[in-house]
Amino acid sequence: MPRPSEATERGLQSVLDRAAEGGRVTPEEALDLYRFAPLHALGSVADTIRRRRYAGTEHIATYIIERNINYTNVCVTACRFCAFYAAPKDTAKGWTRDLDDILRRCAETVELGGTQIMFQGGHHPDYGVEYYEEHFSAIKKAFPQLVIHSLGA
Repeated sequence: MPRPSEATERGLQSVLDRAAEGGRVTPEEALDLYRFAPLHALGSVADTIRRRRYAGTEHIATYIIERNINYTNVCVTACRFCAFYAAPKDTAKGWTRDLDDILRRCAETVELGGTQIMFQGGHHPDYGVEYYEEHFSAIKKAFPQLVIHSLGA
């Protein structure tokens, strides 16, 4: 990663100070922070914002244990950023997990203290609403404590 110039460093500090005070950060500034700002500086500003935003409970920071379960890589969308998908007729590369495998992965998640799964995969041309209803119902029946995070774009 390239080292920022002294002028860029001053500009980054200005953006960090503004963010810490509750100001807005533009997409371009956010990209510069991502590329050049020291991680400890970003963490410090994030902590300042969290403490102000959640005054009275600022001593609490939370996280979840989530598992990403990919149910298929067969997809008709062919997004340019995706190196994951297989075209529907590419039987050598394409795969789909069966429900038993998905439930086994859910069980592993729960055993490790997980509370949520990300059910994610390709846009399979043969899967309609019924496929997702069946799978979500089976997961919730076997693991009612799991949150299913899914169908995001």
